[in-house]
Amino acid sequence: MDYSNRVNSKKGAGGIATSEETNVHTKKRVQELLATHILDLDNDPYVFRNHLGILECKLCLTTHNNEASYISHLGGRKHHLNLERRRILDEKQNSQLKFQQKIQDQVSISNIEKRSWNKIGKPTEFKVIKIRDSNTLQIGLLINCKFPKIAVDEPLFRIMSFYELTSKNQNICIKEIEKLRKAENEEDEENEDVGDDEEYEPTKFQYLIISAEPYDNSLIIIPNKNEIDKPQEENKMSNSYWWYWDKDTKEFYLQFLYKN
Repeated sequence: MDYSNRVNSKKGAGGIATSEETNVHTKKRVQELLATHILDLDNDPYVFRNHLGILECKLCLTTHNNEASYISHLGGRKHHLNLERRRILDEKQNSQLKFQQKIQDQVSISNIEKRSWNKIGKPTEFKVIKIRDSNTLQIGLLINCKFPKIAVDEPLFRIMSFYELTSKNQNICIKEIEKLRKAENEEDEENEDVGDDEEYEPTKFQYLIISAEPYDNSLIIIPNKNEIDKPQEENKMSNSYWWYWDKDTKEFYLQFLYKN
């Protein structure tokens, strides 16, 4: 706007504009802004019109009386800085969500395909033999199982404590130990020698689990009075602790000795 040749104006400087001229200039500026910028309130995530009809910028927490004022705010430095801060924050949150999702995919067991098969019952033959080493006089057990219809390369086994069993298996073990306690107590009463019931606590036994698909898992209750003499490294055999799978006869052997 040309402010020269006006009242109270100095040479080389703009004069004082009247209120009418200021309003004309403002309306002209509003028309220019509206012509160059299309304001879409529905698709803009940061603007909304409140109950008073005033536009508010949720990103910068500013209020604007009309569309022209908000369009001017969009081109301002404050709004651009807040947009950049928001972009950096969104990228940081997205990277954290991707990292957490990656960890969940790696750790979660939901993405592991569960194996299922039709069980055919218990093994055909199952033997538990008490043995003693002739050299060291160590006492132990020799376990022999037959799996003629086994569907895997070889059986798997693990010696577990009472607390590692599921609640269902714990109840089964408690019932079996109770049967053993009653049977031995009846024999002791005939011999007038009653044993100590604390010896039959489920936590004082170990449990050998043998798995051979498609057979049911076999469970053997093992006395835990002495420690089993086995190597410290996992999946290692020794003279006192070894296992063997005979592919021809489909027989599985497991032997372990107790420490003296």
